[in-house]
Amino acid sequence: MGTIISVVQDHARSLFSAITLLQDQWKDFQAAVARASLSPGLPVSNPSTPYWTQDPPYPELVKHQSAELPSQADVVIIGSGISGAAVAHSLLVLGAKNSSAGHRFDIIVVLEARDICSGATARNGGHIKASAYDVYPRFAKTMPQDRAVALTRFQLHHLDVLVDLCKARGIDAAEARQVETVDLFLDKTSFEKAVRNVDETKANLPEDETRTWQRKEAQEKFGTGETVAGAISYKAGAIWAYRFVTTLWHQLLAEFPDALSIETHTPVEAILADDPRAPKGYPYAIQTPRGTIFARNIVHATNGHASHLVPGLRRKITPAQAHMSAQKPGRLFSQDHGAHRSWGVVYENGFDYITQRQPEPDAGSARQSQGDLLLGGGFVRSSKQGIDMIGLSDDGASLDGLTLAHIAGIFPAVFSPNWGGGAEIKQAWSGTLGFTGDLIPLVGKLGKSLTGRTPPNAVVSGSDEKPSGEWIAAGFSGEGMVWAWLTGRALGIIMSAREDDDMAGGPGWPAGRLLDWFPREILVSEQRLRSADLINLTNQS
Repeated sequence: MGTIISVVQDHARSLFSAITLLQDQWKDFQAAVARASLSPGLPVSNPSTPYWTQDPPYPELVKHQSAELPSQADVVIIGSGISGAAVAHSLLVLGAKNSSAGHRFDIIVVLEARDICSGATARNGGHIKASAYDVYPRFAKTMPQDRAVALTRFQLHHLDVLVDLCKARGIDAAEARQVETVDLFLDKTSFEKAVRNVDETKANLPEDETRTWQRKEAQEKFGTGETVAGAISYKAGAIWAYRFVTTLWHQLLAEFPDALSIETHTPVEAILADDPRAPKGYPYAIQTPRGTIFARNIVHATNGHASHLVPGLRRKITPAQAHMSAQKPGRLFSQDHGAHRSWGVVYENGFDYITQRQPEPDAGSARQSQGDLLLGGGFVRSSKQGIDMIGLSDDGASLDGLTLAHIAGIFPAVFSPNWGGGAEIKQAWSGTLGFTGDLIPLVGKLGKSLTGRTPPNAVVSGSDEKPSGEWIAAGFSGEGMVWAWLTGRALGIIMSAREDDDMAGGPGWPAGRLLDWFPREILVSEQRLRSADLINLTNQS
């Protein structure tokens, strides 16, 4: 009898513990939803310092301002990261083509709350990486196969677009290049699921060249330790995104000196659509500490901070804190990797992402020095398995110790015994991501239900119709380098009313009509706003 009672007691304790755990997890999730329902606020004034912003290629741009804030603009772009740069590039180049079709914007002002390009673009992992075997099956669960293919190809297209654009514009400082990326799996279950996804993806994207490596093959090919259960390799890219964007801003300022101005340390505190001082044709009053600028159009390119000025996007674009590091690799880590490889480390419910700078000549030696590793991730390693990172928009100096401990130790663990001494964390920082519930960006025109501001009618000036409105390109869900450039490009085409133009294309510029290459699923719509709600993240796997 005592044995029976003991068994019952043990089961009761286990059940009680499980119920308590579920209750705690539900409370944690509710707390995350509550945070996501609040304004993310402006970017903090004391951010952590990312590795990428060291030695800027154009120091004079870091705190660039006009002597006086411009009083009027055809377009005000809020945010100077990659999406803001893509929109500006699109609008300026389209205007320069001087086509009789579409709209031209003569004055474009970029407003940045802090130093130039100091948000997520300057804090990322340096990856141009679309994992087709992960992306396609995820999209295929909720949409027809041809649409899942279109979205996957759109992400994949960013590799060639960004590398070719850097080459064409001579942006060598960005170190943009194609690499072989290798995802290393630490458990058999995750690897076997990924292999099935590879097969499904190849059946629908015949151009996919993803390759799988079984345990021993992976360990021998890539020099890993016994912890690796298998690997998947495919084509990706590496880029110094901060240098890419700041060099592009420098070039655009030189090419369009009368059309473009950049105003750093000019945070937008409020936007009004009913200011009695507004000049005719400039309905939006954008309030900053340096004064008010009146605009015909506003572009929200602020990603995780978008809902601060667009309250209807709360829980639709949800901020989250992520962590990055720059590390010196161990002395036994192969020098061959840095020239042509990047990495992912995948495990149940989580992953890490790693790029490496190319080897450099070692002063006073015939050898080359190892390039620094840029390693981020560990999102689920926080005390609440990542749920405590959701709804946070602070990229300041307060970093999560458990997450940092994970990203500091993951590569020594994976590559031992081929790692060696001499490794160190050189720098660590955080960044703010902007998640949508369906992991697809939001791009297009914003209505009153989202902004709380009545959108003005188009203003007729002479024989030309001057469009007005608020627009967005944001919500890149931690994959900005395979979403942001072409979505910004597309938004410029939409704003210019050039969607039906059959364009010749070029570096950074896909050929054809907009919907030939831009998936319609990305556009703002009532259906998208429903699927973008934070609650839908629970359906992603």
